Amino acid sequence: MLNTFLRCLIWFSVALSVVAGVLGLVRYRRLTPDLRWLALLAGFDTIMELFFSFLMDVLKIHNLFLVPFVVIGEVAILAFMYRQVLQLPTFSRVVPWLVGLFSLYALLQVPLKLDVVRDAVSLEVISDLVQISLAGLYFQKLLNELRVEHLRQDPFFWLSVALAAHGLGDILISLFNNYLLTNCTVQLQKIVLWGVRNLFNILLYLAYILALWMRPQPADASDASRAYSA
Repeated sequence: MLNTFLRCLIWFSVALSVVAGVLGLVRYRRLTPDLRWLALLAGFDTIMELFFSFLMDVLKIHNLFLVPFVVIGEVAILAFMYRQVLQLPTFSRVVPWLVGLFSLYALLQVPLKLDVVRDAVSLEVISDLVQISLAGLYFQKLLNELRVEHLRQDPFFWLSVALAAHGLGDILISLFNNYLLTNCTVQLQKIVLWGVRNLFNILLYLAYILALWMRPQPADASDASRAYSA
């Protein structure tokens, strides 16, 4: 019963990622430049989710060797997306360097043999910290500028909330991953690693869908260029 529920939860998460990816593709030309980065991120996550599912369910092989490449892609897209959103000169200058250094570090974590199973906890923790930091920078920008009149109409507000929640939840799971695997029952491991983690993924993909579906409301005339036709 538990395995069936968790399997349904996983496939629901995959289905939401596909919806987000398709929505980003369909609405791409109508999106502002920052939201086009989100469409790219949604498409990337969709491809990775489907490929992971194919490896696990069809080929019956582990997919952990792909984690460094997935994390590099997600961190790079997120960083350049928030570079577009924040428009902070210092941040804009350091983003390419930070992405490059992180990519180099992540590639060093790739196992030399595909049959070697390695859980790249450090990469997942860094990725979660990046999500939390980018969301924090966006919230700081909102507080400093006070240009968004209705937060519920701002797609990046909802995306940043989801990124912060996903990052905080996932980082706790990653940090306690080894403890779960060595000291907890298999049933509890499945609940946390499959169930809880996919709940956070579902939250994130729902935020993708909401942000890609919404029509951003510019705070004043100077922001009119950010609007797009529905």
